[in-house]
Amino acid sequence: MASARSPLKLERVTLDNGLEFLHQSPPVGAASFSVTYLAPAGWGYDPERQAGLARVLGQLLTSGAGGLDRAALARRLDALGGSLHAEVSPEHLSVTLWGPEAHRDRLLPLLVDAVLRPRFEVKELARVRRELTERQLRELAQPGARAEKELLQRIFARSHPLRETGFGTLGTIERIDRSSLRRRHERFVLSKQSTLVGTSRASTATLARALDRGFGTSAKTSAPRAPSLPSRGPGTRDTARIELRGNSQVEIRVGGTALPHSDPEYPAAFLANEVLGGRSLLSRLFQSIRESKGLAYHTGSELAAGRWGGYWLAEAGTGPARATRVLSLLRNEIRRLGRERVPSDEVERIRESTLGAVQLELEDTSSAHALAVEIAELGLPEDHLLRWPDTLREVTAAQLQSTASHTFDLRQSASVVAGPPRAASS
Repeated sequence: MASARSPLKLERVTLDNGLEFLHQSPPVGAASFSVTYLAPAGWGYDPERQAGLARVLGQLLTSGAGGLDRAALARRLDALGGSLHAEVSPEHLSVTLWGPEAHRDRLLPLLVDAVLRPRFEVKELARVRRELTERQLRELAQPGARAEKELLQRIFARSHPLRETGFGTLGTIERIDRSSLRRRHERFVLSKQSTLVGTSRASTATLARALDRGFGTSAKTSAPRAPSLPSRGPGTRDTARIELRGNSQVEIRVGGTALPHSDPEYPAAFLANEVLGGRSLLSRLFQSIRESKGLAYHTGSELAAGRWGGYWLAEAGTGPARATRVLSLLRNEIRRLGRERVPSDEVERIRESTLGAVQLELEDTSSAHALAVEIAELGLPEDHLLRWPDTLREVTAAQLQSTASHTFDLRQSASVVAGPPRAASS
């Protein structure tokens, strides 16, 4: 029985229609299921003149499908206790269905219709344009969003797909019409390189048959060509100060480009980020800037790594009068990570906390399914989650320091301070 297997190990099969299918058993006792259609259709493929196309497409796939408009689709999902949502990243577009196992057979056709038969109604396109325009304005006016947008544009070369956030501009959004959406849908969403990921107590064979029936011979096109990736970013250490009056908080970001997930040094870089700021309350940034000195409303770090590369960033939110000091403290902790060996007890504490968090994610279907989707996105082996604890435990303090010294490299970083000027706080 599939339900007796661990959600830590997936089963990979090829459906009769040629699509790859990854099956994961749900957590013990789970009464829900989830299925995701994952396509190579992220905003990294957007034409420059139609930046935002992937995000518009993602929203419209779940805004009416088949014979149901957006309101009717929402009522149908609500009646069956299900949900349907799309997510877009630089590399992928995904549509995810969640609901009770008892209604799986009635819910699956809604996912099939969303993927294969989107409506692309004129009024829905107008609504999505308005929503994305509002998001563009927030990116420009809110300190946190503005700081991250500016940071990415400083650390990545102009043609790099990770340089943008995928929301486009008012001009590029207005150029998106139903014809361009249909072309993008057929070429990218219906690509033969799309993948299905399912978390369900149904057996792999049972769910595979249902997906084969639903999606049939939908895959039509070969994989889209990946965008060109510049070998390196601009390589600057400048600090951009963006004045945003009307705000009370300053947001600070320090970051640079990073290695792809496939790099052999990724586990050490991952653990280094957890030590720096990824592990929330246990991290150095939290302990030194917020807990000990009380200088920030929030602080932490992130390591984003995909197939096309990645980036790291350290961040904090603080008051205008404290911004210069907090920026200095962020840089000091980043620098220390690469210069000094992390004590073994600190490495062990952070490592075990990280591994414990993975176990917590396996307690409900949605969180477990998100791990399975990540495996599909990154092209990882079916037993990645089983091997990850041993992989992480093999990282030594010396490896962590060595990797941190050239991954979190302030010499190839940029800094952004966005918010009200200090004088505005008085």
